[in-house]
Amino acid sequence: MKEILAYPANYWQTMYEIWLFISVVIYLVVFLPAAYFLIKYRYRKGVNEKAQEVKESKALEVLWTIIPTIVVIYLATHSFAFYRIQRNAPENALEIKVTAFMWGWEFEYPNGKKVYSFFNSVVNPETNVYLKPEEVNDMFKAYIPEDTPIKVLCTSRDVIHSFYVHPAKVTEDCVPGRITHLWFQINQQGDYWVFCREYCGTQHSKMAAVLKVVPKGEFEKWLNQGVQSNNPSDKQNL
Repeated sequence: MKEILAYPANYWQTMYEIWLFISVVIYLVVFLPAAYFLIKYRYRKGVNEKAQEVKESKALEVLWTIIPTIVVIYLATHSFAFYRIQRNAPENALEIKVTAFMWGWEFEYPNGKKVYSFFNSVVNPETNVYLKPEEVNDMFKAYIPEDTPIKVLCTSRDVIHSFYVHPAKVTEDCVPGRITHLWFQINQQGDYWVFCREYCGTQHSKMAAVLKVVPKGEFEKWLNQGVQSNNPSDKQNL
């Protein structure tokens, strides 16, 4: 079995596969008989031109009412159970505050340490296209420990943005004057993208950041090294 890279992406994937399977089954149950009857009882001159007497089947009517009801109840309860897990962070989650601004991100850790990512820190100045995540300067990367749930508190300084953690398949609007939240967990070391999924102005397409997932010991060492040298006031000069 393939190792799960991130949570709660696994729950999204499971529900997607369940809904897809049920959708295909329902499609076949409806389409195949319909195709059969379309061919068998197609109009032919001189054949079946008189109305046919339809025999009522109460058992069949009960069956096609009960089965869809059971399917809908199953999908609703299963989806809600998964939603509660996807929405509520585990109690041992590391809490990080993320503040969005045009056009970048501020990551604030529990000890007050901050990291900033600006729209021009993730693109190649010569080609004006995205760098690879590992090519972005480490000073602009938000470090997080592997195999650890991360709870993100989101807000915005200006317009509505949306914090989208690509490998975990989670996103949440960052709204001025409000605190919203999401959680995720990445189980494999590496560099991963965070994007803005809410159009927010001229540099929206370049509003991204990189999460650097490292072992817990390395994260603790980095966290205690002090505040990053880049300053939010620098964005005024971008």
